[in-house]
Amino acid sequence: MHMTSTHEPKASPKVRLIMLACLIPLIVVTIAGLFVLWPSGPDKDLPGGGPTTNSAEGTTDTKVTVTAVDASDCDPGETDPMVRADCTTYTVEANGQEGSLYVTPDAVKAGVDVGDTIKALDFTQSPDRAEMGTDYVFIDFDRNVPMLILAIIYAIVVLLVAGLRGLRALIGLGFAGAVLFVFMLPAMLDGKPPVLVAMVSASLIMVIALYLAHGVSTRTSTALFGTVLGIVITGILGAWMTSWANLGIAYSEDGYLLVDTTDLGMTDIIVCAILITGLGVLNDVTITQASAVWELAAAAPEMKPGQLFSRAMRIGRDHIASTVYTITFAYVGSALMTLIIVSAHDQPLFDTFTLGDMSVEVVSILVCSIGLVIAIPLTTGLGVLVVKSGVRPPRRPTGPAAAPGTITAADLTEERPPMTRREARERDQNR
Repeated sequence: MHMTSTHEPKASPKVRLIMLACLIPLIVVTIAGLFVLWPSGPDKDLPGGGPTTNSAEGTTDTKVTVTAVDASDCDPGETDPMVRADCTTYTVEANGQEGSLYVTPDAVKAGVDVGDTIKALDFTQSPDRAEMGTDYVFIDFDRNVPMLILAIIYAIVVLLVAGLRGLRALIGLGFAGAVLFVFMLPAMLDGKPPVLVAMVSASLIMVIALYLAHGVSTRTSTALFGTVLGIVITGILGAWMTSWANLGIAYSEDGYLLVDTTDLGMTDIIVCAILITGLGVLNDVTITQASAVWELAAAAPEMKPGQLFSRAMRIGRDHIASTVYTITFAYVGSALMTLIIVSAHDQPLFDTFTLGDMSVEVVSILVCSIGLVIAIPLTTGLGVLVVKSGVRPPRRPTGPAAAPGTITAADLTEERPPMTRREARERDQNR
């Protein structure tokens, strides 16, 4: 009969000391990199950097409410958005005053109705008002309320299902967002080495988010080191593949803007994007594998290291399959419009996936997937070494030797193989 421990397995003091000796330099280097790479220049404004950016004198962005829609000047049955944008008159109210609104054809096709709240450029105080022929120009729909409600629903669901750990995960998510928008992106615009900035950002997010969400333990530290190894592999492979495949070309309007107005190169931007994408996926799989190892070791402490690794990897292989699908479909969803356009052309599928932005997406999927697949056995192996370091073999009786045939406490707690005929005869002779 085997005794199963109800307590979580603990690493040996020596292993805990080694892990601490590796963790402290990682934290020190991360903090040092944060200070060295912190953006010191003024905030940089990019021309045409967003939908609300406008260089016309005297214009501001504001919110307006549609009060009337008049399409009487349009021909009956007219469906062309370009034509309807010119023949439809929109009246809006802003700050208690009414004015006219020009709506772009794509917004006309989407549908702008009475009562809609719109984000618009205000030309009422601009010298270009007469030339524009309207008081306001449509920018986008105001989605603040529905998106805020959706975020609240998401937080409530996480808290209800995951409890306190879900709350800590949400706090970690907020911290990660602060790192990206307060440090990483401004540092890249400030001219700091993009790849180093991304590595420091990833390290800072990993340390805080993992320990905050899962607690300070050798299990979490194992997941952290597995994530670090995966990020290093992903970064090296991403940099090599981006250079080898000549992906440093700006294909989108945003890419042209960054290349023309900053010192950033497309290669560096792509590598940083791969690192941040890989970070989210690696955090998921490494903490799952570390937990699998610990739970299996707690359920069957007598399991040998090879058996523990083999069983944990069964879980890991399932996770590999599902997560690779997740990465692929996430990229497909983000590039769906591009895929629809290219699928309408008479072009071989292989050529489609090796040209322009699609080649960047494919390289990102493959690099992140390779980092993910390698990180799982690395984390599992590291977890097995750590968790088995604290397991001690059963203690044998240290008192006087028991007489042959005497049943001891060890016999009651240890499953023994059946006796051979010779052992049975010796037992009978000694009785």
